[in-house]
Amino acid sequence: MKLAITIWDNRISPVFDTAKRFLLVELGEDCFHRGEIVAVEKDPFTTLFFLQQEQGVELLLCGALCRRGEKRIETAGLDVQPFLSGEVDAILQDLVAGGNLENYALPGCRRHCCCRRREKKGVFFGKGSETGLGGGSDESERSQWQ
Repeated sequence: MKLAITIWDNRISPVFDTAKRFLLVELGEDCFHRGEIVAVEKDPFTTLFFLQQEQGVELLLCGALCRRGEKRIETAGLDVQPFLSGEVDAILQDLVAGGNLENYALPGCRRHCCCRRREKKGVFFGKGSETGLGGGSDESERSQWQ
């Protein structure tokens, strides 16, 4: 699977909308290969959609992302895992090892209910189900966050 990560130094960029570079990564079953670093030309959305078309990117890992931006990316057919923070290499190593990306949630991230929705779609990687995920029922999620 090919993924794009918004980067700032060797960390995930804190905010998608202001990202200046993407790191392309090829994720295998037991390894990952860092690809090229792509500069954002116009805006991150345009660059990301270009990478989807030209490089076959299927998944975006990024920092903070507004719901409108997330919908825009998902509508284009990409999976997205926003609100992540941390060192890129550590995240990739954990991802390959079947680790849980919840460990890299931005400090103060309160979108746990959204993360559970992603678990059901198989985007979030962690321990639990066949994709490595657990998930609560929709009813428990609704009551927890109302």
